Amino acid sequence: MQLMRPLKLFSIGLCLFIALFSCKKDESNIGADISQNPNQIAAEINDTFHIVTYSKKLDSVITSGKSSSMLGSINTSEAGLSESSIFSSLIPDSLNRTFPSSNYQIDSFYIELEISNVYGKNISQEFEIYKIDEHVNEDSVYYNFDSLTVGEKIGSIFINVEDSGVYQFNLDYSAAHHLMTSDNEDYLSNDAFKSFFGGIYIVPSTPPSINEGAIYQLNPKGISIHLSFSTTNGMDDIYDNNIVYSVENERNIFAKFHHDFNDSEVKDVFNDSTLGQQAFYVQGLSGSNGKIKFPTVQNWFNNDSSNYLVTDFDLIIYAVDNSSFTLPEQLVFTYTSSLGIRTYKSGFLNSEDNSYSFQISNAEVNKALESNEFNLMDFEISHPFPGNNPDQVKLLGVSSDSPPNLLISYTKY
Repeated sequence: MQLMRPLKLFSIGLCLFIALFSCKKDESNIGADISQNPNQIAAEINDTFHIVTYSKKLDSVITSGKSSSMLGSINTSEAGLSESSIFSSLIPDSLNRTFPSSNYQIDSFYIELEISNVYGKNISQEFEIYKIDEHVNEDSVYYNFDSLTVGEKIGSIFINVEDSGVYQFNLDYSAAHHLMTSDNEDYLSNDAFKSFFGGIYIVPSTPPSINEGAIYQLNPKGISIHLSFSTTNGMDDIYDNNIVYSVENERNIFAKFHHDFNDSEVKDVFNDSTLGQQAFYVQGLSGSNGKIKFPTVQNWFNNDSSNYLVTDFDLIIYAVDNSSFTLPEQLVFTYTSSLGIRTYKSGFLNSEDNSYSFQISNAEVNKALESNEFNLMDFEISHPFPGNNPDQVKLLGVSSDSPPNLLISYTKY
């Protein structure tokens, strides 16, 4: 038993010695310091760093080429009004079609939407659907502020669903003629058809009341228009009377976002960043990101009395529960790496205390501290899929009852 304690102490000392040589603050002096002062090596933890939190309004997010499209609007006291509409081009299920110029009737004309998820507090929302006069160019990149020329209205629909599924909504039968043509060349190719019928624009018509509303995640390939007609003179046999127009791929659809931050909590933080010390906000529809700074870390590292080797860099933040708008399952902690690229670490919701924990590379932290560039890492909290998810969250700042906490584990020598 008496031999075990010296052996254990020797093992700990050896591990610390090896760790120090794996990442050094001052390569010319570490070996001398350790050999001359072996008793000064210590593993410690510091969780008293000052933290600054606030929110930043986002300017642009790419919304084309996404795996899902957002449609709908929510209105919250935290982030204000957030609205998403969509532009989409369609192609027919077959080409070389002909249509009667008279003696026909429309039997059905409806839009089909595949809803993969519902975010928010479901209410009956009205949407207006318009023909667009130019098609979505699949070779272009579209942002949340982009728009296309809108033409005639082809219908209004009401969406009031709580679950995922495929839903059908009738359109104005009188608008079906926008898809019927006497010129056979309009259906010779998909490109010819897009020149004839650019596509559709779906937009929420009225904003919901405060702390109400829902945004629907749509499968782009699950958006389609269905047209069925019959002749009144017995000539049905010479026509293909049932046509489906669908989205060819994700590059043929994009979302346009609109935000109204008036009378919202996040607007106050935009105008006065010091209010972010109480709470700050993340909104997935290009609304806002959370900004976070650690102004005392670099000075701590630069002290003249000791050298530090960071072994762990852990951040925990807490969110305010919201019964109407569920908390995101995941957030990301992003920063600029030593290579100058944005890097991220994911944090998943701990439902027991509504917290998110992040741990970033100790090598990156040491490198930034050693080069005196830690404050240039530009830390942010954001949604992992901006422009592709409507989730929002109110995060607690350092002046709240549950402030964020930075814990740095390090070796001092």
